[in-house]
Amino acid sequence: MDNKLFGLAFAAVFGIAVFVFGTANVGAYAVDNWLFPTEEFGDNTYIGTTDVSNMEVESAKMMFAGQSETWRSDAELHVTYQDATAAYPLENAEILLDETVRNAETGSQNNFVFKLPEATTAAFLAQHFPVADFTEPDLALINEKLETALQAGQTKTVVTISDDALGIAREKVSDIVFPASLSSKGSSIVIEALDGIQLAPSTRFSFLEFIAELPLSDISDSELTQIASAIYGALLQSNFSIDERSIGSQVPALIPAGQEAAINRGLGIDFVFTNPNASSFTLNMSKDSGSVDASLSGYPFLHTYTIGVTEETDIEPRLIKQYSAFVTSGNKVEEKGRAGKRLTVIRTVLDGNEEVEVETVSNDFYPPVHRVEVYPLTKPEAPAATVPIAGQPGFVDANGDGIHDGTTPVVPIAGQPGFVDANGDGIHDGAPATPTIPVAGQPGFVDTNGDGVHDGATPTTPVAGQPGFIDANGDGVHDVPTAPATPVQTEESKEPADKPVYDKGGNLVPK
Repeated sequence: MDNKLFGLAFAAVFGIAVFVFGTANVGAYAVDNWLFPTEEFGDNTYIGTTDVSNMEVESAKMMFAGQSETWRSDAELHVTYQDATAAYPLENAEILLDETVRNAETGSQNNFVFKLPEATTAAFLAQHFPVADFTEPDLALINEKLETALQAGQTKTVVTISDDALGIAREKVSDIVFPASLSSKGSSIVIEALDGIQLAPSTRFSFLEFIAELPLSDISDSELTQIASAIYGALLQSNFSIDERSIGSQVPALIPAGQEAAINRGLGIDFVFTNPNASSFTLNMSKDSGSVDASLSGYPFLHTYTIGVTEETDIEPRLIKQYSAFVTSGNKVEEKGRAGKRLTVIRTVLDGNEEVEVETVSNDFYPPVHRVEVYPLTKPEAPAATVPIAGQPGFVDANGDGIHDGTTPVVPIAGQPGFVDANGDGIHDGAPATPTIPVAGQPGFVDTNGDGVHDGATPTTPVAGQPGFIDANGDGVHDVPTAPATPVQTEESKEPADKPVYDKGGNLVPK
């Protein structure tokens, strides 16, 4: 009996102890989870680039508090306005950790919440982008955009603030006037269509694609080239990028050097450019009787762009001679020729008076057009010299023969005009031909007297040292050979030497 009572008493005590212990633990759990719950992030939860999955909120807050100073010293925020970029000072940037963890949603990607003082932003804009007159709404909008850009918690952040949402006054950023010859109706249609078009941010513009939509019929490629070149000249004064641009085969007569943008619809030669800015620009064009004007308007640029031409060299044409059977005399100019040109176009970027960059825009080369002259196939004979006659300048007649000295008169022959032969010798009277005296061994040589000189000709007497000189008597004078004396013939000597001789009996006496 006593054992039974003991067992019942032990069970009662043990039950009470278990009850008390359980009640105490359940109470603690209820206090922790129902009355004072502990906040904790679930799986796949990120704040910025940091994984906070299954981490208590307070622990995450303490972790980010320790990292905020390190982030502030290492992080970079680069702000771009139009054509300039500057680094924003993050010393006064504040990470709102309470709002960051309170707004974080478990199981998703979350951002930090930043606070940038508007006074810091205003001072930054005034210092680095003084060309823009930012309004109060602009300042608030930009400040919010910078805070939003920082939310990802990246070490380096880049943000562009010059979009079309700003209230900055737009102005003319470039303007150019070209001499032009635009007389067709089509040129007026193109210019009117281009005037006032919007060049959207980061948008490509094709000249050929644009005019393909226009009702054009009489405009030439030359006129289109002048219009496209005016646009090109205006764009060179900005930061617009040129994607496709060509030049013609000859130096243009009206377009300034280095600013030609050739258009050839048949060959598909186009002019293409891109607006690289975050804001839009307006293209305006107009023309008058002798020029075309192109301008670009938009938010002002921080930099100034100037165009220059260097290494400009004229290339002279060469002379090319051709020969043709269709040219009988003189020469025919087939092509007058034209000088070529080589030049380099540069663009200088200025920040006030300080040179920031010098870039090469293009290297243009126009080949020369060579001069072509066509000549006859046969070479013409040189004209005969004109011999002056009595009374003309340059006439000289020292010997009084009526003929210019040093000129051999042309002696007419039988049948020619001016031929006179009164003596009937077959030679023009007054101009006997000087006979050619043959020498020994030549046809016609006759020397019956044996003096070695053609009979009838006056021999030339050699002097000492010349061939044929003979001075047997030593008197220094050429010995003239004496012809043998002709013997006197008697009646007997006249008889022939071979006359036959007969004896008294009438018989022939042999010799």
